[in-house]
Amino acid sequence: MKWITEKNRKWWTLGVLCFTLLMIVLDGNVVNLAIPRILVDFKASISQIEWVSNAYLLTFAILLIPLGRLGDEIGRKKVFITGLFIFVIGSLLCGLSQNINQLILFRVFQGVGGAAMMPATLSLIAANFAKKERGIAMGLWGGVAGLSIVIGPILGGYLTDKGLGAALNSFLQISEYWRYVFYINLPIGIIATILAFLVIKESKDKERTHKYDFLGILLSAGTIFSLTFAFIEGQKYGWWQVNDALIIFGQKIHFGNVSIIPALFALSAIFGLMFYFHERHFTKDPIVDLKMFKNRNYSVGTIATAILSFSMMGSFFLLPLFLQSVLGFAPIKTGQTLLPFAFTIMLVAPFAGKLSDKIGPKYIIITGMAIMAVGSYYIGHFRVDTQIHDLILPFIIMGIGMGLSQAPLTNITLFDIPEDEVGGASGVVTTARQIGAVMGIAILGAFLQTMIASNIKINVNQISGLPEVAKNAIIEETKSQGFSENRAKVEAQLQSMLKQPQPSAPSTNDPSILAKIAAQQKALAEKFLQIGKDIEYAIKSSFVTSINNTFYISAGIAFLGMIVALFFRNPVVKTAKK
Repeated sequence: MKWITEKNRKWWTLGVLCFTLLMIVLDGNVVNLAIPRILVDFKASISQIEWVSNAYLLTFAILLIPLGRLGDEIGRKKVFITGLFIFVIGSLLCGLSQNINQLILFRVFQGVGGAAMMPATLSLIAANFAKKERGIAMGLWGGVAGLSIVIGPILGGYLTDKGLGAALNSFLQISEYWRYVFYINLPIGIIATILAFLVIKESKDKERTHKYDFLGILLSAGTIFSLTFAFIEGQKYGWWQVNDALIIFGQKIHFGNVSIIPALFALSAIFGLMFYFHERHFTKDPIVDLKMFKNRNYSVGTIATAILSFSMMGSFFLLPLFLQSVLGFAPIKTGQTLLPFAFTIMLVAPFAGKLSDKIGPKYIIITGMAIMAVGSYYIGHFRVDTQIHDLILPFIIMGIGMGLSQAPLTNITLFDIPEDEVGGASGVVTTARQIGAVMGIAILGAFLQTMIASNIKINVNQISGLPEVAKNAIIEETKSQGFSENRAKVEAQLQSMLKQPQPSAPSTNDPSILAKIAAQQKALAEKFLQIGKDIEYAIKSSFVTSINNTFYISAGIAFLGMIVALFFRNPVVKTAKK
């Protein structure tokens, strides 16, 4: 085509890759906005709703490296377009899901497509751009990720709340509007596929034939899955003493009074050690080439990438839950509230990428991580009566930190990697990013669940006038259900208590006795009303305290990332003078 020349093809390629990245990142953002509504519609628990995100992220993390290698072997364009097709079909199936288990299963299918696309975007950028231009290319790549974070809250909030409008909703017979957050990928994916065929030039590693490390794939999958499952389901099955037995093929799995969770942590450690020793001795194309970690920036960057993703994804998962469940925001209002956060990332990321080409990425990353830690700590000051204007400044601070960190971190990590190894190296880095995301959601989600259960037990037991049976029922429900589900249970219990037959009034016309009876009935009604308010406040304040403490953990993780970034060597690429 005349409008594509060898000189400008790299920029067209970057445009297509960024457009596809927009779909991948947009999917995660709009799904996060829809999660509270999915939780209610499918009557899911917090741990189940975590799997909606983590089923995708786990699959993504496990398959990134082997599919990145496959792209190096048979062609990155082929694998990229195949991944696009799988992702679109997976999105369609997610939208058609009839229960939470189907949705989790189809998110796995989506994850396969995402894992095929993501490493190809980075390796195709590296194959098309010289080192001196990669900073700005990565900056634009990061800027599009920021743009999707802007569009995500607006689009996700609107679709979850309104769908496509009354006429189209009725025509399509869709009443659960969160399904549109998956259907939106269909037109984007189709356009991206057509453009990819027309624009992207095939590239692959012509130097050698790759051998697949199947045992390494299995051991890494076992390590990640065991660890993630333990964190997500720890509250349900019991961190040590068994609360509930895991059932596999009809058999209850536990060890006397000891839960399955400690065994899963031990199994993860065993698989991890086996993976390490296997990779050391698998010299022909190991899934993770440990020799690459002799490169200081690569090893530091991989760790820092996981840490940054841990803090970011934990925040993205927690914020919509708080805004919708506690403050009662509609999805549209939730999206609007997140806009300062998203706009800041979009504006800062390209600037950070360009600046890193001039002064080097190291100190930009350190500054970004430090600002992000401050922002996370600042956000962790929610109140039950928090207003939108209270959130603007902490969201902007958090957005500046994320925007400064993302693009320079990717650039410095892959800077010294030879071009023919970029596919495998970027796969490892992106896997680290996904593992960080999985751990962020799993660990911070587990901490949140445990804190909510503990705080509700304390706060509910302090409510005077509430029968012990009702207190115990509320506390037990909290162990497995989300905030919205708890509120419904509490309201049902109060209604039941109010409907209990009261002693009949004596037959008398004495005004003083009738007035006394009326005053007693009024006092009883006021007592029940106050108990309802006390329960509602106890649950809300427990959630607020818990989510604040969780953000303090996120701030500490971001601060750890800043410490790790101090160990980078700072490369500076000087562009040629004209």
